[in-house]
Amino acid sequence: MSAVKYSPLSQPSTESTPPRCRVVLLVVSGSVVAALLLGLVLWSAHVKEELQNYSATGQAFLDTAFQVAHNPHFHYWSIDKQENDDVGCRVQFVFAGSKYDYNQFPTMQSWIRYADPKCPIEIIRPNHAVFNQLTPIEKPVFYDSAYLPILQADFMKLLVMYYLGGLVTDLDVEALKPFPTAWTGPGTALATCDVVLGIEVNCFDDECAKTMARKGQIQNWSMWSRRRHSPFLGQLIEYVVAKYKTFPSHDKHVAVQEVFGSGSITDFVRLYGNFVNTTHYETATNDAGETLQGVLGSVLRVHKQGEEVCIVGSYWTGGGCSVASECLISHHYEGSWKKNWWSWDP
Repeated sequence: MSAVKYSPLSQPSTESTPPRCRVVLLVVSGSVVAALLLGLVLWSAHVKEELQNYSATGQAFLDTAFQVAHNPHFHYWSIDKQENDDVGCRVQFVFAGSKYDYNQFPTMQSWIRYADPKCPIEIIRPNHAVFNQLTPIEKPVFYDSAYLPILQADFMKLLVMYYLGGLVTDLDVEALKPFPTAWTGPGTALATCDVVLGIEVNCFDDECAKTMARKGQIQNWSMWSRRRHSPFLGQLIEYVVAKYKTFPSHDKHVAVQEVFGSGSITDFVRLYGNFVNTTHYETATNDAGETLQGVLGSVLRVHKQGEEVCIVGSYWTGGGCSVASECLISHHYEGSWKKNWWSWDP
């Protein structure tokens, strides 16, 4: 087995005591004030641009969404067609940086209860051997994103799905049904899906969208892939790697969901599925004309590159879905990504 490459986050913390609050008096020059004002203007413009991107269609969507030309040689792996039950039934928790008391995550017991005994359950850190497989283009972004653990963790989720397959889920997510038999097993509505992503919450109007990155936003707290080397996931990784390089270097206050998170994933789904002149949540999911917006238990299926990518309505894996018969998980909104993630530095 090859040695695990160095990761800044594999090193122990040098902080022996909790950080203390400090009050600092600053004397700033006019040029600094001007720079701060300019930053505020640029930030406001960025927020305005994001708001315009909530439900834009056609050229308006293309003008605001990040795009990158697909390089068919970005990944030299081919899709793993081998039917290996241990791939689709893997349960994986990923995180980077220092984390809270593990007792804050009692929901992990639900996975021990509901996961098939043959399914591996694993906690994956940035020094895991799987990351030795990264391409020369992925590796620099993977290690550079360690400056902000929440970013690296979001990237790790996509990489783990691509290189290992199976389920990637957050530590504050509780399993409600047997996995994977009641999820994607024979006879289920998702039995033919190769990749499963889910709408985060029933939010499709301007008012609720003010609290989201997108209307019809796709969550990244629980995602699944039937096998390794999914073409869809490979192109999604290519997309977010290119997008990462457009952000200011090591900006600790970056809009997290716009990098490797829900904002980027949602935009990519629309580009990949060619939902440009409409939105993914307004596209008919069946002959009856049901949509993800109108029927929260519906499933949008994208057939491309020999696989079926399923976008499930919010009744499946969305916030507060436990009232629905389709619901597979309960997300407890521990919300670590909203906290001072810049204070997690090891």
